[in-house]
Amino acid sequence: MKKIIAVLIFIFSAITSMAQTPTVIQNLYKFSPLGEIIVRNLGMEDKNANGVIDKGANEGYEGFIKKYGTGDTLEKKEKSIDSGFYANYVIYGAGNARLEENEIVIYYYLNIRFKYPEETAIIDKEIKTYVYANNLPLVWLDDEKGTVIEAVTKVLGGGWNEKQVTEDEAVNMLNRALNGINIIGRTGDPANYGGYYTLQELIKNKKGYCTEVAQFGFWFFSELRINSIITWTVLTSSILHDVIKLNSGRMVDYFGSSYRYNISKDKWYTVNPLQTIGTYYLARGHMLIDKTMLEQSVLYDKYRIDNIVGLMNFYFYSAKSDNKNVIGLGNFFINNNDIDKLLKVKILNSSFIKEQLKDILTMLMRSCYYEKNKTIYDKAVALLKKHYDKDNDIYQYLKIYRL
Repeated sequence: MKKIIAVLIFIFSAITSMAQTPTVIQNLYKFSPLGEIIVRNLGMEDKNANGVIDKGANEGYEGFIKKYGTGDTLEKKEKSIDSGFYANYVIYGAGNARLEENEIVIYYYLNIRFKYPEETAIIDKEIKTYVYANNLPLVWLDDEKGTVIEAVTKVLGGGWNEKQVTEDEAVNMLNRALNGINIIGRTGDPANYGGYYTLQELIKNKKGYCTEVAQFGFWFFSELRINSIITWTVLTSSILHDVIKLNSGRMVDYFGSSYRYNISKDKWYTVNPLQTIGTYYLARGHMLIDKTMLEQSVLYDKYRIDNIVGLMNFYFYSAKSDNKNVIGLGNFFINNNDIDKLLKVKILNSSFIKEQLKDILTMLMRSCYYEKNKTIYDKAVALLKKHYDKDNDIYQYLKIYRL
């Protein structure tokens, strides 16, 4: 299991003045470095530099659909590429004639990888090369020494990953491997215990949160050339839970933590491997109070409210507030999320989401006040009045920060 990471309000009087970093906002309108590798090798290019692949823009949308997908009709959305993705419990981008990074990456790992050997070989090689060269956390990749595969081979024997096996056999092998390595569960807030482990740290420490074990499962099934993805749900008001889901729809929960909760299928939310890098950076960034890591969390998962509010807090409450980046982040979030739907989501931690959104809107409003940005200020104020009209704190903010 993993605790929901509480969003902290960073007030650091000791932090020195911070230089402006416009590239953070620019990166919101680009594919992540690893996402770009997948997009490019599947025959697409973001020619108008808006961070998505647009239909009718000569960016490869139509060719991608024709070669790899069934089309963008919502009647077949379980097989469609343009079927949207979960962002903060809400489906975003479904049937909008645009392919967002999350849609493309999820579709690649579930429906293209291993089924198209040439593309798979190139993409996997380029991703590994980039990760190793840029010292990215090995959340779902083995290190160059083969630490993880060596540990598994000691349990399963040589050649375990060189033969085709059935799904049942693969799941049994996964359980044997984890049992043989003696992996036990971790509890508590990851930000208080060093953040999340890489795969190598999981093997070394022989214990892990559900998300780390799910990452191991993704790596393991990849070695067996079986398509899989991470999926997660809310178990209680303070606990999230990750498992690995196979392309057949079968979910593999090594710890079995979800079994007694009887979670319906529509309450499980898919996360692609690149987003999990963002999760790693978010936990580490909170723990170390590290701006670069919080920025990386947004780079690899720019639609997640936790990442946006965490970085906005850092910018806003630093010794010298970075109001321009606060405005850029907040404006991106409200432009790319259906706030009405977000606040109507019925989940166990919905009150927490409402508080996060309140933080985003108040920081956005105040930063716009300081920067005299009337246009975005008006958007933030309108949302605050609409959704927090009975909140006394908001009432006071609106009286003080009038533009």
